[in-house]
Amino acid sequence: MASAQPLVLTVLALLAGCQVQAQGPQADVQASLKAGDTRLIVRAGRGQTAPGIPAGEQADAKARCGIRYLEGLGDVIRPGEQEQHTKRVLYASEYNRLMLPHCKAAQ
Repeated sequence: MASAQPLVLTVLALLAGCQVQAQGPQADVQASLKAGDTRLIVRAGRGQTAPGIPAGEQADAKARCGIRYLEGLGDVIRPGEQEQHTKRVLYASEYNRLMLPHCKAAQ
């Protein structure tokens, strides 16, 4: 059982990293940095846009930081999901804006 504990903790950490966290973007950025994760949140679907990053900086930012997806943040919004989608976009925008300065310089 003890040997399964690290695997369980890793899976839980990965799952938690893909959902909007209750602490808010600032605390989540700090937790990600502590874990060595500087990836930006992108919208799933065509284009993989990173909310909160200006259009002209998208390619460079994604190349420098890496990308990850946020559960429920895609380019398809189903009826009744507009409010949750808006919350996810606002969260991702703030998260990305806070994370971008921590990404490594372009190679």
